[in-house]
Amino acid sequence: MEYQAYLLRSIGDQMKLPPLQKVALQPGISGVYRLTVRYHDQRAFDSVATAQRFGRAQPALEIVYRGLFDHKPLALALESARYEAFALALQKLRFDQLKDQPDLPTHGTDLWLLERAAGSFTKSIILAPELAKEPYTNLIEAIKTHMPEMLRLVKA
Repeated sequence: MEYQAYLLRSIGDQMKLPPLQKVALQPGISGVYRLTVRYHDQRAFDSVATAQRFGRAQPALEIVYRGLFDHKPLALALESARYEAFALALQKLRFDQLKDQPDLPTHGTDLWLLERAAGSFTKSIILAPELAKEPYTNLIEAIKTHMPEMLRLVKA
């Protein structure tokens, strides 16, 4: 598990993205979600998508692709209702109590790192979507339903 965590966190580090804990501690931030996606076969550019809300302002989503656009984020506005629905879905799935998906291979499958932060609290889990079973399939479905932009694929 440590290898997968290192592999996924290094994607954001290579793009010089601040750690999620640091983003969550910025004044006015009420919540942050981040999804890091690593494509094992390099069929697409690895990505880091960060959804955040400043107070009661409209939520924003920034997506950065490793090796593209000088790692400048693509900024998208999110509808408040979708952001809130995503947050509620993770809460209902007890995201904060989940552990990393068990039996993750070290190679041969795509990996996701899903993170949540609010204030000084942070939580993250590692998923392999192709091998997921409940409750992890429900997390994947929540992302696809409420935040599909986080999975926007840019082919290599």
